[in-house]
Amino acid sequence: LRNPEEIKLAVSKPAEKIIQTAYICYENQKLGIIQSLFQDQTPERVIIFASSKMKVKEVTQAFRRMKLNVGEMHSDLEQAQRDQIMHDFKINILIATDIVSRGIDIDDIRLVINYDVPHDSEDYVHRIGRTARANNDGCAITFVSEKEQTQFKSIENFIGKDIYKIPVPEELGEAPEYNPRSNNGGKRKGNFKGKRNNSTRKPGNNTNGK
Repeated sequence: LRNPEEIKLAVSKPAEKIIQTAYICYENQKLGIIQSLFQDQTPERVIIFASSKMKVKEVTQAFRRMKLNVGEMHSDLEQAQRDQIMHDFKINILIATDIVSRGIDIDDIRLVINYDVPHDSEDYVHRIGRTARANNDGCAITFVSEKEQTQFKSIENFIGKDIYKIPVPEELGEAPEYNPRSNNGGKRKGNFKGKRNNSTRKPGNNTNGK
């Protein structure tokens, strides 16, 4: 080619108005964290991302046993079913695979929860980009199990910031130490003594849009 032009497309970083937080936890603590987040208030306009359609189905059933008003979105659903769910978003919580992270516009999502850490850092940006749209504020929470720490550290490197880690509720027991290099580490108590960013608001307060 003569005088070619090279254009590089890069995924933009998350919007600054998205409050990003994480829980360093064991896999079997994730449902307990959900219960603690929503025990004092009804969740509203929440999307929860899981790693596979099988995981979406499992989490959806667990949430229904917790009496939460949930719906699911994955590739096993017919297109008409997907369209109906997106058109009539009356449920409080939508549990979905990454099928919802791209190309679908849902207004006024208050909270995004990554039940599983995405394998790709760009998928993280797309997922949490479902909130804080149209000049609204939003919050994103990621559950990081001991096996997902290296993936999560890659996300932090990609977006160029350390995401604030919220202590796991003490009633759920000990949680793993955040040690993405060895991915083994010791254990830490629920009264995590890491540095707290004073500008960080409590994520649970954002589920009501305030």
